[in-house]
Amino acid sequence: MKPAALLLLLPAIALAIGQSRYVDDAPQPGSFPIVRAKIAAPIFVDPADWPGVIRAAADLRADIARVTGLTPDSISAPGAGAILIGTLGRSPAIDRLVRDHKIDPSPIAGKWESWVIQTVDHTLVIAGSDKRGAIFGIYDLSEQIGVSPWYWWADVPVRDRDALYVKRGKTVEGPPAVKYRGIFLNDEAPRSPAGSRRSMGPTTTSSTKRSSS
Repeated sequence: MKPAALLLLLPAIALAIGQSRYVDDAPQPGSFPIVRAKIAAPIFVDPADWPGVIRAAADLRADIARVTGLTPDSISAPGAGAILIGTLGRSPAIDRLVRDHKIDPSPIAGKWESWVIQTVDHTLVIAGSDKRGAIFGIYDLSEQIGVSPWYWWADVPVRDRDALYVKRGKTVEGPPAVKYRGIFLNDEAPRSPAGSRRSMGPTTTSSTKRSSS
């Protein structure tokens, strides 16, 4: 197969390997609405969090806008109906949920590049074990809503969607089998038009689990 033909196939492969779908167009019992009835859930990330996490949260806002035409607001405090993004030990809002036993950090705490996505008190929480864990969790949600990791390199188009819902349950991705995961993520410098934020290919060295609890 010619390299050019292989490149055309890679976006589809990247979306298909090992990932269960936890975002849908239609509501289900207990699902969280990212976008519904022309309203987008606002996004909160603590200003004390890592700069790369804050930047990735801004990318998520842009990705939701690409898919739905609606840009989520950035809010100064988390609350019901919002998307809360943060890193364990770096985000006071995430740490408060841990102290209040609203989220269980044990599947990711002390592990590198791990994250959990779950709904807590009508808030969608993306919590990372470390800086890259939070960033990978954010971009996994972007991929789930329809923005390919190859969006910048291969000009992969997005499909317009009027509504986005995260299914009830908890998604956990543990650390990769090897620490280097073939990803170039310049999370300490501004994003360039060349797409420094996106993975160069599918991640196959980590395990993703989803529970309905």
